[in-house]
Amino acid sequence: MPEHATPPPGEFPLEGSSDTLDQHRVKALRVLLLAASFAAPTIALALFLRDGITQLTLLVGATGVLLWVLGLLLQRGQVTIAAHGLVLVILTIATVTTVITGGVRSSGVFVMVSSIVLASTFLSRAKMIAIVLYCIFALGAINWFEQRGMLPGALPPTGWTVWVIQSVVIGIILISALAGQYRLQEAFDTQKEALRLAYEAEAALKESQERFKALFRNNPVACLVQSLDNRLTVDVNDAYVLASGFSRKDLVGQQPPNLWADPAEEEAFRQTLKTQGRVNGMHARGLRRDGSQFDSLIYAELIQQGNERLMIGMVVDMSAEEKSRRALQQSEARFSKAFRYSPICMTLTRLSDGRYLEVNAACAQVFGGGPQDFIGKTSLETGVWPSQQVREDYVSTMQRNGRLMGYETEVRNRKGERVEVKVWAEIIDIEGEACALSFVLNVAEEMRRRSMLMNLAEGVSPKIGQAFFLSVTEHMVAALGATIVVIGETAEGGGINTLGLTHNGSLQPNRLVHLHEPSAAAMLASDGLCVIELPAGVPLLSDVAFADEHSHMVAGIALRDPDGTSIGLLAVAWEHSAQIGADIQALTSIFASRSSAELMRLRRDLKIQRLQDTLEQRVQARTAQLQHINRELDSFAYSVSHDLKSPLRSIDGFMHVLREQMGDRVRPEDDAIINRVMASASRMGGLIKDLLALARVSQTQLQRTWANLSVMAEEVIRQERQRDPENSVEVVIEPELFADCDPHLAQIALENLLGNAWKYSRNTQQPRIEFGRVPSSETNAPTFFVRDNGAGFDMSRSDRLFKPFTRLHQPSEFQGSGIGLATVHRIIERHGGQIFGKGEVGRGAVFQFRFGHAIQD
Repeated sequence: MPEHATPPPGEFPLEGSSDTLDQHRVKALRVLLLAASFAAPTIALALFLRDGITQLTLLVGATGVLLWVLGLLLQRGQVTIAAHGLVLVILTIATVTTVITGGVRSSGVFVMVSSIVLASTFLSRAKMIAIVLYCIFALGAINWFEQRGMLPGALPPTGWTVWVIQSVVIGIILISALAGQYRLQEAFDTQKEALRLAYEAEAALKESQERFKALFRNNPVACLVQSLDNRLTVDVNDAYVLASGFSRKDLVGQQPPNLWADPAEEEAFRQTLKTQGRVNGMHARGLRRDGSQFDSLIYAELIQQGNERLMIGMVVDMSAEEKSRRALQQSEARFSKAFRYSPICMTLTRLSDGRYLEVNAACAQVFGGGPQDFIGKTSLETGVWPSQQVREDYVSTMQRNGRLMGYETEVRNRKGERVEVKVWAEIIDIEGEACALSFVLNVAEEMRRRSMLMNLAEGVSPKIGQAFFLSVTEHMVAALGATIVVIGETAEGGGINTLGLTHNGSLQPNRLVHLHEPSAAAMLASDGLCVIELPAGVPLLSDVAFADEHSHMVAGIALRDPDGTSIGLLAVAWEHSAQIGADIQALTSIFASRSSAELMRLRRDLKIQRLQDTLEQRVQARTAQLQHINRELDSFAYSVSHDLKSPLRSIDGFMHVLREQMGDRVRPEDDAIINRVMASASRMGGLIKDLLALARVSQTQLQRTWANLSVMAEEVIRQERQRDPENSVEVVIEPELFADCDPHLAQIALENLLGNAWKYSRNTQQPRIEFGRVPSSETNAPTFFVRDNGAGFDMSRSDRLFKPFTRLHQPSEFQGSGIGLATVHRIIERHGGQIFGKGEVGRGAVFQFRFGHAIQD
């Protein structure tokens, strides 16, 4: 039996005993059998040498053989048989020896006692008690026979006193064995429970250590464990490695490098740790390996682990916080400077009473007074608000929205004049008091410019096309006080084809005009607004109609397409010098961009209109041409196929006549030639028949109706079974499959698809053909499938599936013309549907198809 093998529960005397005790008993049994197996033959040999062959010699020899057999059974895992066999063998030897030696005073009694000891070790309590009872009764019987002289021994007989003594001794042995077993089991259970508790404590300790390791390793704060006895680093986490710049190899097992930027801070840390046993949040400057410094908070504590003193330290990198604090201080300083020196009026007021806490110098542009005139006073005291109601509206709007963005209102300056302003304000908290940080912008001039732009935009925004350009020139003249505004498209021969032209406030008819050449060239070449002073006496427009025009200054900007090519020009001219400010530049740029887009749109619309005028005519002509070509091709194919049938019939007939007339004179090679000619004629006839069928498919007028495809498929399969009755094919046809199609053409398609499935599954064991509907397909346009488990095909050649006269298999493998799938494809296309196939060589193929909307023939 293997060393690790243990007997099933209940085979040994202690019920519920552990596997460990059972293993020890098995080992003891193995040793005992091994010793007895060698001792028995030795004793038998000694008895033979002394007494010769006697009953006792034979008994001991037989015992040796039985012990060897029991040893072999134990090696094969038969623990129960070996244990019971050993006890029975010993008990039998003891009984027989006692009888042979002639009385209860022989050495066999001691062997009988040893069987009781063995039973207490290897057998259950019930079996041990049974053996004890057997020994008592056996000794009583032997004593009875001995007193009557019925035993062969020479020992004098004994009385019943010896038997009683022996029985008492055996009983004492039984009680001692049972008590020993109980105490052994109790001691073992106690030890086992103690061991279990120790295991649980060890597991809890290990789990705690794992949690500590996880917290230590994954802590984002730099952590270090150092032994104070030898000053060596026990462990560090990844955050410490990252913060120090040293590798783990440089730190663990080594004295920690100097990471203190200030030795005084290091000494203070050591003193605090020595006196208090811990350091809690000490500010210090750290030193990295590369020499850079960082701000940190240090925490440390001393612990005792066995006989070793350890220090656990944590270093919190405060660089980001310190950087943020310094950035805040710098930001406050910058804000203070920005507030004082800003060119925009900025105020800080208390919302509760409107008292000014801060006012910058730029407020003089709005209110007409400096900080000394407002700080410490309320807005009502300074007369900023025209009325209390205006201020209340301002405050309520800010409190409702939390801020103001471009709030338009009116204020009074120190002269009492009304000033239009825009206010941007944010509510901020200063020492628990709600205050308003406001930016006030004088927008009187902006309002004037915006009014001008609004009037101009309102005048041109609803216009498109020619009306847009006319409106732009008219409004720009009024808005800019210009003499001439011209918008035009560059002409191929030079000059400008005007789209809008206003002169002295009146619109002019569009025409080809020529601008002052140098000025026009400069404006067209410039990327932005180009301002030019014209030479004295030189008109901007050289046309006779504008001979009295004398412009002094012109500003122009080129109109460009998305590629940057100049396609036109917008030019504004004044009789006198004009101040070209930012508003005029912005206005001109805006309307130049809008004019470029409108000009591009006009060009595109014109091109589209030209295409539309000719597109329908070209499509109709091309469609008619294609239809005519298709009809001619189908008619040609039909005619050629039909005309070829007569010569083929003649060839076939002549071959039959030739064979009959030649009779016996036909040589084997001649007969082979005749057969080849007739076979070729037959194959050609089949090809012509298929070609005619394909042509008829294209020429037949579609007659769509709801057709029952299941009935058609069953008819096709019935015909296949009649034609090829030896081919046993399992066919599964889903019932009630309907489709909107031409029934005649659908019948042809199913004949080809199911016929191919029947043909290509002929050489397959247990061939199977399925026809059904794809479950996920649409209800009004369902998708159907034909599946077989036949020869299949190579998907790399699937592009040839539906080409006429193209086959994916050799003619020697399967007969056919290669026109069937092409016919199916033509039928499905005429219905406006789709068909595709998938296959795998040797594993079958599946074709899916659907009938769509009919295509006009």
